[in-house]
Amino acid sequence: KKRIRTRIDIQKPNSTTTMGRTADASLRGKKPSNTAGVTKRNAVTSNPSKIKNKMKRAEMYGKYLTEKKKTKRSDRLKRAKEAAALGDDDTCVKQTPRTLDNTREVEDTMVDATDVEVNGDECEDEFAEYFADTTRPKLLLTTRPKPSGELFKFVGDLMQLIPNMFYYPRRAYGMKDICKFAANKKFTHLVVLSEKSKVCNGMIVSHLPEGPTAFFKVSNVLSSKHVPNH
Repeated sequence: KKRIRTRIDIQKPNSTTTMGRTADASLRGKKPSNTAGVTKRNAVTSNPSKIKNKMKRAEMYGKYLTEKKKTKRSDRLKRAKEAAALGDDDTCVKQTPRTLDNTREVEDTMVDATDVEVNGDECEDEFAEYFADTTRPKLLLTTRPKPSGELFKFVGDLMQLIPNMFYYPRRAYGMKDICKFAANKKFTHLVVLSEKSKVCNGMIVSHLPEGPTAFFKVSNVLSSKHVPNH
C-alpha cells in the first residue's frame, strides 16, 4: 500500500500574537489601551450609600468626604479672593447663611407669631408672669434624706448659678410637708436633688403650689472647682 504523508506546518507564535490573537499590551510591559472607551471617574461626587459591599462602601465614602472637603475649601478660597478684590464695596451681594429657620418649608400647620389666638393663649399661660418679668422666681433647694458631703458641692454650685435660690436641709421631713412649707413661704419652685454612690444623679423641679413637676436625670457632673479659668 502506498503511504500518504501529510505535512503540517506549525507556525511559531510571535511575540505580538498568541494563537492568532494580538497579545495584550500588559504582557509586553506596556500600559493597556482603553479599547472599551470607558472613562475613569477619579472624583466621587455622589454619596455612595447605595453600594451593598461594606468595604467598598466605606472606601468610596471616605473618598466622597475628601472630595466634598476639597470642594468646600476651594469655594471658600474663591469667595475670599472675590471679597478681597471687591474691598469695602457695599454693593456686592453677601451670602445668607443657611439656618433651620430660613430653610424650613412653609406648611399650613405653621402658626404666625402675630396670630391673635396664639397671643391670647400666651397671655393666659400659667408661666406668662415669669416670661413678662412681672414675677421673679423664688426657689427652695433641698436634698434626699441623709445626703453625702459630695452633694453639698453641687448644691453650692447651683446656688451660685441660679439667683434667688435658698437651701433648706431635708432632715426627716416628707415631700408633702416641704411643699406646704414652701408654699406658705411664697416659694414658686421646689428643687430636690437625689444621689447614688455620692454622685448626684437626678433633680426634681416642681412648680408650687399645684405643679407641674418634672424629673431630670443628672450625669457627668463637673464642679466649678474643676472648671478651667473659672
